[in-house]
Amino acid sequence: FYAKTGKSSPIEKAEILESNDEIEKHHDESTSNTSLNQTSRGDINDKVLTHFISIANVNNTIYELDGRKDGPIPHGSTTEARFLFDGMKVVKKFMDRDPNEMRFTMLALVPTQE
Repeated sequence: FYAKTGKSSPIEKAEILESNDEIEKHHDESTSNTSLNQTSRGDINDKVLTHFISIANVNNTIYELDGRKDGPIPHGSTTEARFLFDGMKVVKKFMDRDPNEMRFTMLALVPTQE
């Protein structure tokens, strides 16, 4: 692919990529084969150094989304206006479990403010 597109513009590269049957074939094979496409959740009791979860507001209920658990975990009701405050209460509970642990990052995905 690189040999064919090395000096092409980004638009030309995209057009070549879109029409590349070999890449499409490999993509289809890898995404439709569930044994290749799944990762193990591991055991919920496994000790891990880093782990990512998401806190989401779905129909005014706070959910914890954790790929190591069987499904979404509800943490109570909220509103769009209160979600930041209510969601931080859930985050604080996680932080309180290990108050000496300082390796954490938070990221908020929010709409553009006008």
